[in-house]
Amino acid sequence: MPELPEVETVVRSLNKRIKGLTIKNVKITYPNLIKTNIEIKDFENILKERKIDNITRIAKHIIFHFQDKVLISHLRMEGKWFIYENLIFLNQKHIEAIFELSNNSFLVYHDTRKFGTFHLQNFDGYLQQNPINKVGPEPFQKDIDGQYFFNVMSKSSKYIKTVLLDQTKISGIGNIYADEILFHSKIHPESRALNLNLENYEKIFEASVKVLNRSIELGGSTIDTYQPEQGIDGKFQNELKVHTRKGKKCYDCKTIIDKIKVNGRGTYFCSNCQFLF
Repeated sequence: MPELPEVETVVRSLNKRIKGLTIKNVKITYPNLIKTNIEIKDFENILKERKIDNITRIAKHIIFHFQDKVLISHLRMEGKWFIYENLIFLNQKHIEAIFELSNNSFLVYHDTRKFGTFHLQNFDGYLQQNPINKVGPEPFQKDIDGQYFFNVMSKSSKYIKTVLLDQTKISGIGNIYADEILFHSKIHPESRALNLNLENYEKIFEASVKVLNRSIELGGSTIDTYQPEQGIDGKFQNELKVHTRKGKKCYDCKTIIDKIKVNGRGTYFCSNCQFLF
């Protein structure tokens, strides 16, 4: 699943390639993609002849700005945005949306699992509507620190990994990065959130910023089917300390990396370096 660094990489790539172009035509081939209460033809017609003013991101949501409208795209498990010069030889089996652009290229949304979503909303007020209004702040925001993490997480009896994945408390941390953040923090993923003190949460906050920034710098992690752009791979998977490394030696202490399930999510950790609280 694309996480915050991967989504940020996609946004930067799209801005370089299509910002300022105009949508000439729209074709939605999978109607369930649209989560706004609107007819498909109306959705298509509203976006025709609109200029792409900007593409931004809030947490894992990609936001296309069109004057008084925004299109909010969430990639979910395997959604991808691609740009093609033509569609002649393109396998259209998993294509859900096609946007013909003013430079004669095509912006294509592709999703093999069909879990991705589109919300078309007015620019005024979209921050106060679903899905954005449910999103917690990102670790990078100026008013976010270890104290904030402590305040919103320390009352929970859930595992700390589960709490880190709660996008309403802090946004942008997914399965890969929760494992990496907890390794850097030296905290076992099955530690109960209420057992951690302020110092622990300060370490988690600092690791969150460090790990996410480094992954953004490297274009994300190309794991499973994620790819930020045709022919381009992210490089952060080369720096993963625990995630996907089951049975391999810990880089720090040479203990074999374990894999368990935490609330159904595959979870990697070092039993020697990470302490259970």
